[in-house]
Amino acid sequence: MAITTQGLLRTSGSALAFTLGGMLPLLSAFVLLPYYTKLSTADFGLFALYTGLYVLMQTLINFGIDSIVGVSYIENHDQPAKLRQVMSGLAGFVTQTGLLALVLAALLVAIGPPEFLLPWNELALASVASALFFALFKTYSTVLVNQQKPVPYLGLALLNFALVLGGTWFAFQVDGYQLRAPIWGRTLGLGLSALVVMALWLRNYGIRWDSAQSKTWLRLLYPMVLYNLLGWGLRFADRFVLQGALGPETVGLFDFAFKLAMILEFLQVGLFNAVLPRIYHAFKERGFLLGREVLNRNLHSFTAVVVLAIPVIYAGVVGLLPEIMPRPAYQASYAWVGPLLWTLSLRGMFNAYLAPLFYFKETALFPKFYALSMALYLPVLALLVAFKGAEGAVWASAAVALLQVGSVHWFTRSSYPMNYSWAKMLGLPLWGTLTYFASVAVLESVWLQSMAMLALNALAVLVLFRREIRSLR
Repeated sequence: MAITTQGLLRTSGSALAFTLGGMLPLLSAFVLLPYYTKLSTADFGLFALYTGLYVLMQTLINFGIDSIVGVSYIENHDQPAKLRQVMSGLAGFVTQTGLLALVLAALLVAIGPPEFLLPWNELALASVASALFFALFKTYSTVLVNQQKPVPYLGLALLNFALVLGGTWFAFQVDGYQLRAPIWGRTLGLGLSALVVMALWLRNYGIRWDSAQSKTWLRLLYPMVLYNLLGWGLRFADRFVLQGALGPETVGLFDFAFKLAMILEFLQVGLFNAVLPRIYHAFKERGFLLGREVLNRNLHSFTAVVVLAIPVIYAGVVGLLPEIMPRPAYQASYAWVGPLLWTLSLRGMFNAYLAPLFYFKETALFPKFYALSMALYLPVLALLVAFKGAEGAVWASAAVALLQVGSVHWFTRSSYPMNYSWAKMLGLPLWGTLTYFASVAVLESVWLQSMAMLALNALAVLVLFRREIRSLR
């Protein structure tokens, strides 16, 4: 029993290390919010757009390489010479695509193209450089995951986190609270992190360009790049549409609200990572059809936790944060946080479809349902922004959440038919959304609104989960 317990502790500790390490790049944006929000709303909005460019270039530079790092390592880990050849080629591929992107970006800066949505200047060049640096970090981190080395993985993630925080803080101190400070600060921190990663690559595998392997990877990975580009569009299209329609100040207000709502996503990522091993184990032991019982039980509970957590997060973000971090210029953003939180509450339903697709390696379906979601989302987004402004972008976020669930359901309905409780998976989030609008309409105090939501949502959970609660007695 002692050995089993130690094994469980090691497994749990490894999962925690990998989960925390994976969340740190996103967490840095929240930690730095007190500094970012000292920027004007226009500069904050432009920073959000340059961040969108940075994420887009990550997708193109990385080219989906991290999705085959694991397979490459597992297939060759018992052949040191072959492993070194493949891994050095992977590092060379990312480095070469990144350098090519940098050269093209520099040429564009030199040419000075007409401004379209985003000024293409030295800040765009810095964003492309940051994308290369992060792509190198992410690829090597994926190697550590597949080597099952949680301590080095978490250590490297913490180093990257600290360097980005330190670089950004240094840039603010030197350059003041203007747009170039967070962009160059991020580039500085990620550049230092990339130097460490390059040293690790060189020591363990080397870095070289392999034209034959690179051509194979280009043919193999372009569907994954397409999928990632569609995912980028679903995540960032609203900022660029708002920029074209209303300008950077509106982008800044919307992006601030979205960043606050993304606190819920940290909880959801942690919860999903916690229940996913149980679901995978059930699929392995019972297959999909019989394993659905475990899938349903865990993701029903997932949704219940989320609808109970949202009123608490809402109270902290909308009630407490303005008191401890007053930013009058951003006050309008707080009105959008509640709707955005409830938009994200459909994640449990979406995850119910993703779990079997990941386990049974049906990732070829991802570009299909993302493409359908994108095709429907863009006209909805454009129309809502045209009629309702930034509030329209908030409603479009709700639309895309429903579109993603509907699209993945459409493409998987025959291969992976679901039998979850609609009342628990969809009814609870819809009920929570109604309680939000009702409490905001009736009550002025954010604290009373939160308590009303929490009480009404708890009542719904007690009613829908009464059998499960009785079984605990």
